[in-house]
Amino acid sequence: MNLYYFFLVLLFTQTVYGEDAIETWNSVSLETQLFNQFEIGLEQGLRIKDGLSSFKQTFTELTVSYDAFDAIKIFIPVRYAIFDDKTKHRLSLGGSYRYNFKNLTCKYRIKLQRTSEKSKSNEDLFRNKISIVYKMNKKIKPFISSEMVHLQDINKYNYDEYRLSLGLNLNLSKKKSLKIFYLYKLEDLTKSNQDRINVFGLAYNLKR
Repeated sequence: MNLYYFFLVLLFTQTVYGEDAIETWNSVSLETQLFNQFEIGLEQGLRIKDGLSSFKQTFTELTVSYDAFDAIKIFIPVRYAIFDDKTKHRLSLGGSYRYNFKNLTCKYRIKLQRTSEKSKSNEDLFRNKISIVYKMNKKIKPFISSEMVHLQDINKYNYDEYRLSLGLNLNLSKKKSLKIFYLYKLEDLTKSNQDRINVFGLAYNLKR
C-alpha cells in the first residue's frame, strides 16, 4: 500500500508540473524448462505514451537461456517490435551473475544488443544493469535497479541512456508472479536537451 501511494504521488506531481513524459509498460510472459539447464521464454508487451493516451509500441520477444553455473546465466533474446510508423528487429547476447547474502540478492547483467530497422543502419548498444532484491517473506520481494546504456558507433562510445527503477515482485503462487514497478528514464545523455520519462508498469509471469 505504501508503494501504491508513492506511485500516486509521483503521477500527481508529473500531472501538475507536466515537465516529464509519462508512460505505462505492461507485459505477459511464459517460461518453460526445455532440457538440462536450458529454458525458453516468450514475452508479449504493450507500451502507452503521451500521458497514457496514445500507443507507443507492442513487441514480442523470444528468449533462450542457459544456466551455466548456479549463479551465472547466459541468454539470447530476439525481439520484434511494432510502432506507429515502423517495425524493428532486435537481437541480443547477454549474461548475468547473481550473489545471495541471507535475504539479499545482488545481480549484475551485461547485454550486447543490435537493433535493425528498414532503410537505416544497425544500432549497437551495450547495457549494464545492477539489481538488488530483498526477500521480506515468501510472497513479497522489493527491488531497486540501475541501468546504463552505452551507445556505440564508428566515431564515438558514450553513455546514452540511464534508468533507475524500484518496485515489488509478488509471488502469487509457485508458478505465477507479478512485478509492479516505477522506472525513471533519462534519454540522449550525450545531447544538451535530454528526455525525461516516468514509467509505471506491470509484468505478469507464468512458469510451466
